[in-house]
Amino acid sequence: MKTIIPDFDRPVHRQSTDAVKYDARASMFGSDTVQPLWVADMDLPVPLFLQDALVKRIQHPCYGYTMQSKVLKEAVQWWMGEEHECRINAEEILFSPSVVTTMCNGISACTGKGEGVALFSPVYERFYSSILNQKRKLINIPLLLDKGRYTINFAAFEQACRVGKIKMVLFCNPQNPSGRVWSAEELSELVRICRKYEIFLLADEIHSDIIYPPNNHTSMLAIDGAEKWTILAHSIGKTFNCSGLQPSFVLIPDHRLRRRFYKVTDKTHTGDISIPAKTAIQTLFSKEGQQYKKALIHYLAGNRDFLSERIARMRQLSMMLPESTFLAWLDFRETGLAHDAIRRKLVDAAGLGLSDGLAYGPAGEGWFRLNFAVARTELEKAVKKLEMTFG
Repeated sequence: MKTIIPDFDRPVHRQSTDAVKYDARASMFGSDTVQPLWVADMDLPVPLFLQDALVKRIQHPCYGYTMQSKVLKEAVQWWMGEEHECRINAEEILFSPSVVTTMCNGISACTGKGEGVALFSPVYERFYSSILNQKRKLINIPLLLDKGRYTINFAAFEQACRVGKIKMVLFCNPQNPSGRVWSAEELSELVRICRKYEIFLLADEIHSDIIYPPNNHTSMLAIDGAEKWTILAHSIGKTFNCSGLQPSFVLIPDHRLRRRFYKVTDKTHTGDISIPAKTAIQTLFSKEGQQYKKALIHYLAGNRDFLSERIARMRQLSMMLPESTFLAWLDFRETGLAHDAIRRKLVDAAGLGLSDGLAYGPAGEGWFRLNFAVARTELEKAVKKLEMTFG
């Protein structure tokens, strides 16, 4: 059966739906009229077959406690095998309301108060808060910027491990905010160091289903030797634009590490997901879901290339070409303006609400993140505003 693909060119109106991206603009930017291109969810419609499945389930008159069924876990196994060449056993699959919940529980399971947890910056802001809110020591290893592309400073990371500062590392695979797809060789080196110094590794792979050709995603669990030390966090939230359902899952091959993690989720009562989330995973991790994803990536690639071509014409701006995600990491440093002045100019002159680069750490100074998962006409409006203000 051929999957009906939504019309991505048709703008979706989300105002007054309690969408953070829209209804929190006044508190975030001091204006409720900026064009919001910040929060990492899409202004693109979910597939109709998902809506149909949710409606069918909701029409049943009881919403009581539900099991983590065999069918649910088989859907995860099928998707990870088909899409990521990652073969997993059913007992290795756990569930979580969100990747950030998994991150917090992983830190709690693997480290004690005051122990070091590393990250590579710039990176999604919740990496920082997840470490600091649990009173762990944050070890920041800045990424190296080489010819407009981030690389990992393995020497700095291994030195921090060597002196005993690090107990765990949080790793974004692919990278947010840059959209960098890490190679199997890079991941292998990371795992080598973690194994050598017995460092736990939490891999956030929430963006791993949106990859632009010719790039290929390598799952952390596909790396030899990673199984004993790795907690893999994933979700259908980004790929299928349903983070509000809180539909996340966790893969932990090692039974000892899985038991440590389970003890935390049992204590915090965060080891299950809702009925709509279970329905969504079972529905989307399917042949129909693959067809939707293929069409989505094709559309997003067109948006990415359109944005890149127009940014390349501007004198004051540049952009890292994302190899994954629907997020563009824009460099405003050539404007010569201070970071706060850039932010105010984006809001007041351009009327744009972008994610502030400093939220991703000190390395984000002079940078802002733009979400291009919108109808093409909406992206064209945003680009014209950038050209008029910074061109």
